Amino acid sequence: MAYKILLVDDEVNLIDPMAYSLKENGFEVCTAYNGVEALGMYEREEPDIILLDWSMPDLAGIDVLKKIRSSQNFIPVIMVTGKSAKEEIVEGLENGADDYVTKPFNWDELIARINSALRRSQQTSAAKPKRIRFGDIIIDLLSHRIWLKDKEINLSPREFSMLRLFMENPKRIYSRDDLIEKVWGLDFEGDTKTVDVHICWLRQKLEQDANHPKIIQTVRGFGYKLGS
Repeated sequence: MAYKILLVDDEVNLIDPMAYSLKENGFEVCTAYNGVEALGMYEREEPDIILLDWSMPDLAGIDVLKKIRSSQNFIPVIMVTGKSAKEEIVEGLENGADDYVTKPFNWDELIARINSALRRSQQTSAAKPKRIRFGDIIIDLLSHRIWLKDKEINLSPREFSMLRLFMENPKRIYSRDDLIEKVWGLDFEGDTKTVDVHICWLRQKLEQDANHPKIIQTVRGFGYKLGS
């Protein structure tokens, strides 16, 4: 299966030939022409790697990168831009860029950098992390311990499994049936309102105000998700 690349650049005369050449090299390509559109495409398309321009009129590439990294997503991101000052390169790398290519670039070098970033990503995903962080919450997957703002909290096995599921897939919305299947199992014969009860218990332990939750959010008509 071809890797999917999200190509982000506001220069139409550059992005279209780049997309064509990437497709010729065996990649699936989706394109965005500004930062806001890029974030929407990132959410919908779930690409394997992002080629991200720095200078865009509405939302700069560096801000797009920060938003992606704040969601705890470690998708490879290569900054492709005309900026070449060392301070800007350092800023991009410090905020989570995996690599940096300046315009004009050598096409063979760009393809090599894309393949290298994808290989590193595969190696990283193959080694599952021992701990997962989302905001102020940390889960240790080996010891089944949870910390909220450096204070350890106690969860039941079902609560732990549900929170782990949310934290491992922070972008995904889970319906009650999804949660029943993944936390309780296919042989569960109870009421799906059991999910709502466990969500309520989780909120009481995690939220500053359980009546106005910010960590585990209700998506009306669909289910629940982590964060905003």
